[in-house]
Amino acid sequence: MADAQTPDHVTGHGAAVNRETRTAKLALLAWHCGQGRGARFARRASGLPAVRFGDLPKLPDWLDASEEQRKRIAAVAGLLRHRRAIDAELSGPRLAALAAAVGEPLFDAVCEAEVPEMAGAEKLPPPERVLAAGEQLLEAALPLALANRFPGARDDAAARYLLAQAHALAESIA
Repeated sequence: MADAQTPDHVTGHGAAVNRETRTAKLALLAWHCGQGRGARFARRASGLPAVRFGDLPKLPDWLDASEEQRKRIAAVAGLLRHRRAIDAELSGPRLAALAAAVGEPLFDAVCEAEVPEMAGAEKLPPPERVLAAGEQLLEAALPLALANRFPGARDDAAARYLLAQAHALAESIA
């Protein structure tokens, strides 16, 4: 059993998922993957991986959230991904443009949060690329079983861990 420090463990998930949560996640997984005989055959024929019970704890809480909430989480994830570049940026207008694109409260909260391990050290990209990076992280964190609905699904544990931080941060500000 993974502890709270490992990237595969997202707060609120793991071996101790209660029956109601597990049932809700099974329903969510079935809705996104399709579990009928025809759906299973189509998955095998197209080379997509089978849906596994181990995919349940990897399903994020934001998967059935509103589009607005997903965009907030993606914005925070993008900011966290580029946190070191934000800290190193000296240009006030570039930082102001980024803050305007995501909103001052989100930007300030990310700047006060701990720098994640996954944060890159490259130069700060324009706001639209920071937001695009967050959207890519949303999909990258999803299990491969969801690749038919989310082409960017890569079952990336580091992205899942970063998104768990982003989700908690976005929820604390809402």
